[in-house]
This record gives sequence, C-alpha cells and structure tokens, in this order.
Amino acid sequence: MTEETCNEITLVSAEERPDLIPAFDELGAAVWPKFIGGDEIVVKYWNSLFSENLRRHQFLALGIDRHGNEQVLATSNSIPFVWGTPDDDASLPDAGWDAVLADGVHILTQGRKPNALSALAIVVSPAMRGSHLAERLIANMKADAGHHGFQALVAPVRPTRKQAYPLIPFADYMAWTTADGAPFDPWVRKHWQLGARLVKIAPRSMRVSAPLSQWTEWTGLRFPVSGPYHVEGGLAPLIADCENGIGLYEEPNIWMRHRLQNADL
Repeated sequence: MTEETCNEITLVSAEERPDLIPAFDELGAAVWPKFIGGDEIVVKYWNSLFSENLRRHQFLALGIDRHGNEQVLATSNSIPFVWGTPDDDASLPDAGWDAVLADGVHILTQGRKPNALSALAIVVSPAMRGSHLAERLIANMKADAGHHGFQALVAPVRPTRKQAYPLIPFADYMAWTTADGAPFDPWVRKHWQLGARLVKIAPRSMRVSAPLSQWTEWTGLRFPVSGPYHVEGGLAPLIADCENGIGLYEEPNIWMRHRLQNADL
C-alpha cells in the first residue's frame, strides 16, 4: 500500500480510538529489535502511555484501502515531562528515552505540571516506507506541543543506520555528514530537515540487562566468553558477563530539539 492507494489518510489519537491501542504494539513488533522490549523502563511504563491522561499524545495514521478497509499505517508516541531548565539544552538527561518516559509517568501520580513534550517513537509500516507519514507525524507532535502550551518538543532520536556501522564509535558516527553538510543518518537527517537541531548524546538512553539465555532467545547468538558482542539491530555492543550469566546493553541516542512557534528558546 502507498499513499496513492489510500483514499485518505487521517491522524487520530488513542483517546479518540481506544479500540486501536493494540495496533501500537503490533506495528512496533515488526520494526523494533526484540531485545528493546526487555528494557526495564519499557516493561514498567510503556502501557502507561495508553492511560486516560496520556492517550491524547499517542497517534495513529489511518488509511482506507481500495476495498474500503481501515488500516493502521503508522503510529507515534510522545510524553509530557518536566524539564527543569528548558533554556539549557545540555540539561537534557543522559538517560534519554528511559528518563523522559519514567518522569512523564511519575509526574501524573505526583500532580506536577509538565512543561515539555518528548517524542518517544514513530513507527511506519513497511508498506508505507518512503511516504510522507513520518513528516506528518513529526509535524503533528509539534502541533500537539504547541496546543498544550509546552515550552519545547525534544526527541531522543535513535539513528536508524548506526546498526550498519557497529565498529564506529557513536560520537564519530553522529559527526558524519553528507556532501551538503546534512547529518549522515537518514532518520536524524529527517528531523534536521524539519527544523530540529542536534543537542547532545544521551549515552544511556535505553538499558537492557537480562540473562544470557534470554539474549540467546532474542538474538540467536551464543556467548562462550565474556566481552562485547554485536547484536542485530543494536547501536552499541552487548557486554556479556559469563561469570554472572548476564548481558548488558546500553543504547546511545542523540537528543534533538524542534523549534516551536510559541517557544523559541
């Protein structure tokens, strides 16, 4: 399916269509590495995104095919959080994705008022790759941030092509550019083209610690000796500790900040 084969593509929130909440995990399962689901913060807090207070920030792109059937073509997730010093980009947390997800859920129970919105994920179905859905969903996040009066929209961006360069240090990879000076990584470049600027590396944006037997189930790899291993889909090495039977994966992301009309700090 392409944009041309759909009569119309509309964006709706999970608040408007709670019946479609299962589609977020279904679509994500086809795109994300299996081990990402083992992140402790994901396990603990992911489902909270679809609670009554956060559903309004989770969106789906819906299309109607030529047979009149509704299909979920893409999804986006974001969460409001408290950014103590939004005039200081460097104060964004080193724990990146995990930090904003946990903070966003915690402030609901503490009754604190968020002042910023963080993107968490945009997933486009394989059949719609190359369409403009990612751009629409990023623009929708910016509109959502503005609508709720947030001072900033930030994103701990996961560089999609870094996995193809496992031997290159993350900071070196992020310094690569195209001939015209744009970021080398296509997903980082997409955000950049839509007005975002690179802020800083979040060195521990996602963290997965699990028994090596679980890592074997996720990756199909065996770990005969301790040390670093490249896992398919990984942006950093998995560190195997055979003595304790544990594998630790800490994923770096790159913080990016989008310009908002109502807050140009």
